[in-house]
Amino acid sequence: MTESAARGPKRDESGRIVALTDLLAYTVVGVVLSVAAMAVFDGVFALLGLGRFGSLNGWLAAVFPAMIFVEQFRAAREWSGRLPTAVLAVVAGIGLGLLAASFAAGLPALISGALGALVATVVYAVVWHVGLAFVNR
Repeated sequence: MTESAARGPKRDESGRIVALTDLLAYTVVGVVLSVAAMAVFDGVFALLGLGRFGSLNGWLAAVFPAMIFVEQFRAAREWSGRLPTAVLAVVAGIGLGLLAASFAAGLPALISGALGALVATVVYAVVWHVGLAFVNR
């Protein structure tokens, strides 16, 4: 396979995703696929009488994006300011994600948690990418 036919986001020599749009696309797709898989499992558990549908915690949808963010953190080992940028991104992401989930508190846990995970993921990606570029300009 040639390099021009390679799939996936454009990365720099250290393996960090270069474009914010690529980072957002990968992480948001990760959340959506995770929520879909959790809905299937939750539906099966509900059919088996092991609980009500929607009772699964939607925050689990943040696991796949978190793995991407850990990979990005490791790839940025040569960049100064990666630790404070990551801490700021985590605090902002979780804070705004919890706020978003609290607005949807009347909905099932799967939906409110998934909304919180989605907001946290998007906020983290934006703060991480823009913050790292700002610190290292």
